[in-house]
Amino acid sequence: MSRLTLAADGDDMQAALAASGVVGLWTYDIRADRVVLSGELAQELGLDPARTASGLPLEGLLDGIHCEDRARVENVLHAAIVGATPLDVAFRTARGGRTLSLRGRIECDGTGQPRHGRGIALDLTHEGGLDRPAQHAVNRMAEHAIALHGLVGHLHHPALARLLDGLMREIGHELARHLQGTTGERRH
Repeated sequence: MSRLTLAADGDDMQAALAASGVVGLWTYDIRADRVVLSGELAQELGLDPARTASGLPLEGLLDGIHCEDRARVENVLHAAIVGATPLDVAFRTARGGRTLSLRGRIECDGTGQPRHGRGIALDLTHEGGLDRPAQHAVNRMAEHAIALHGLVGHLHHPALARLLDGLMREIGHELARHLQGTTGERRH
């Protein structure tokens, strides 16, 4: 049996990441409220790379997000932090020319408290999915439902959790319909 070894120098790695749509990296020190963005990601958000390299408050990151998407992104981030869950949220940049997705994971400290987040940003601008209004609406609904799901566990309210699970299933069916490009009947 042979093993495949991938050896890439820095230029090869950068080219592969760019070809995959990766525009940058982000980290978030939750306790200190400091977000650090790589230079290219900061530029895509219309933020000063020198300022973001040393860290800025979460509010500073939100300044780079389109005003119609800010509250939703903030809610998804908060839910990921509270639930210490993976994060994947798409949004338009404040300048309006790009659609990006922040993806990553929230890590906990030794006591189980959310401590740090880290991840990548992808450019979704040319994927077309967020450009269609109906699919964009379904994506937003899914992000809100995921955020709510991360919060409902703290309430210990089974009936509310069941209702949310049903809502998430329906949103999932609608999202699948849009991803398949059909407008016909839903298949179970």
